[in-house]
Amino acid sequence: MKVANFYPGPSRVYSNITEYIYEAYMDGIMSVNHRSEDFMNLMELTKKELREKLQIPADYEIAFISSATENWEIIAQSLTQKASQHFYNGAFGEKWASYAGKLTSTINTHFGINEELPTGDIAKKADVLCVTQNETSNATQVSMKSLKMLREENVGKIIAVDVTSSLGGVKLDFTLADVWYASVQKCLGLPAGMGVMILSPFAVQTAEKIGERDHYNSLLNILENTRKNQTQYTPNVLGIYLLYKTQQATKGIDYIESKLEKRMEEYVSFVDAQDQINYLITNEKVRSRTVLALETSRMEELKSGAKEQSIILGNGYGPWKSSTFRVANFPAIKNKEVEKLMEFLRSFTGVSAR
Repeated sequence: MKVANFYPGPSRVYSNITEYIYEAYMDGIMSVNHRSEDFMNLMELTKKELREKLQIPADYEIAFISSATENWEIIAQSLTQKASQHFYNGAFGEKWASYAGKLTSTINTHFGINEELPTGDIAKKADVLCVTQNETSNATQVSMKSLKMLREENVGKIIAVDVTSSLGGVKLDFTLADVWYASVQKCLGLPAGMGVMILSPFAVQTAEKIGERDHYNSLLNILENTRKNQTQYTPNVLGIYLLYKTQQATKGIDYIESKLEKRMEEYVSFVDAQDQINYLITNEKVRSRTVLALETSRMEELKSGAKEQSIILGNGYGPWKSSTFRVANFPAIKNKEVEKLMEFLRSFTGVSAR
């Protein structure tokens, strides 16, 4: 029986990946020199597709790095002058704050999982504000409305946003922040092994003003290379090619977001219709649209039943590890797989299909 994978990353890849890998092998992409004209053409085309399909502003820079996690280091090294302030309510935002604290001065602002971003609680010392827009560990999100408030109240500060579980699945207003970063194994539907960094003109100007060049991944080195359609290290050329091909095949972020919203509405209708599976996040305003965290008192029974049906559910994470399970709502997941999951959940809870 074919497995339906709802793990929230790494997760299901786009079904035409095998075709693209074969094409890459036959066309010599896997062996291409990363300083060659062929590679530079590929990188240029990939950035063009991302800019068009995700609606990234023309004056924002796009760079490819090793992972989303590498951004923690880059931001601390190349963009932080005094201190970074980290707003988090879950494990990944906390890990970012912890790592940054080893490299620079940090101010940590923790808020509850059902609370909105505390935009009024800004430290004067902080010149970089760090936000996890979609916290995968507990399935919360920060709305564009909250980011807009943060932006309007903090002109002159760098705003950096982790969008690892939303880039490619949620329409983002890139003008509201200066650094946006993600990895490719979630909403972008690719195998793990590459990160994407998107930079505003203000972030570029700040990096140039600071002038930090002490590391191989100093932001100025990254910028110099990406402007030449190159990278500062030997990149995941196959990953870049797969990103180009999959983005080329998509219908754009408006279509994708609409599709995922409809799926989320189906999940919400199911949860609201029964009392055996409940939301971890009760405040709908801060509930993620790409990852759903759910609670049940019948966790072991649920997991074993799902496994028997060849359905992979995400475990809970951090303090919610044993009490919740997570469901990815990523673009690469097929409609028939969603229906398979819904049939299982209806059978598990005794809810009839509408």
